[in-house]
Amino acid sequence: MTGKEKLERILNGEIPDSPPHWELVFQIEKEMFGMERDTVPEADLPTFEVDLYERLVDEYDWAAVRGGYGPDEVERMKSVLGHKALVPAYESDGVFWMPTGRAMMDFVVRLYEEPKELHAEARRKCDAAKAYFKQAVDAGADFFVLTYDFGYNDAPFVSPEQFADLVAPYLREIVESIHELDRKAILHSDGCIVQILDQLYATGVDGYHSVDPQGHMDIKEVREQYPNWILMGNVACNMLHDSNEDEIRESVRYCMTHGGVGKPYIFSTSNCIFKGMPPQSYRTMWNEYKRITDEGALD
Repeated sequence: MTGKEKLERILNGEIPDSPPHWELVFQIEKEMFGMERDTVPEADLPTFEVDLYERLVDEYDWAAVRGGYGPDEVERMKSVLGHKALVPAYESDGVFWMPTGRAMMDFVVRLYEEPKELHAEARRKCDAAKAYFKQAVDAGADFFVLTYDFGYNDAPFVSPEQFADLVAPYLREIVESIHELDRKAILHSDGCIVQILDQLYATGVDGYHSVDPQGHMDIKEVREQYPNWILMGNVACNMLHDSNEDEIRESVRYCMTHGGVGKPYIFSTSNCIFKGMPPQSYRTMWNEYKRITDEGALD
């Protein structure tokens, strides 16, 4: 089976013989393929993106390719690569999530002094996202990735009680609107979200990435709590940066064991293939994944 076919099965509630692989973002195209993004004229960047993701599908069997945050991006990628890979649409503004450092103080003040105004803003954000979902489906989106970072390394960005009031109801609406369009949604959040994981699951969101080990998220524990939830990620990005081959392979085996083989799991890093990652680290990660999927070698 191709990566695309494996991912289709998972999104349809089935379990393929082995997990598919893809990453939300890929930023080492120069190191891996000699592709110089910085020298490409802006008008040619869409073609550059297509060429990059086609190589990832052909050479690394990516199950999906980044559709982007707008209907035009989704439509372009779908028209060229939709026969080889699924194309998700990304959305980043449907609910409140972790503010930037510069905006954090103002947001904290508003939590206590302007709760009604925050809820009015949350309603506007939610409604705008729901309108976008329809546009993205019309453009060909196969599913959605909700890029909402809810966690710092040790706790959610607001208390569980505040999350239940200001975020969870709107996230539930967002997920319901995606389901009404006959699509699935995968939530991306870095950080430690143990305290709100039950709320996230209760929204009906179909999957969760990145199960961040730097945020004290253990894929074994999350899998035991939610055996039927689509999980994606957990290969530790700090190990990929340090380039210790044995540690990388062990992280891959841990994720494939507990995530994992025979379960609704999508193999990936705990964030993305980030700029500065040694290309050999990604190759080591992928080779160990292939060794497990091709040989059934979980030792």
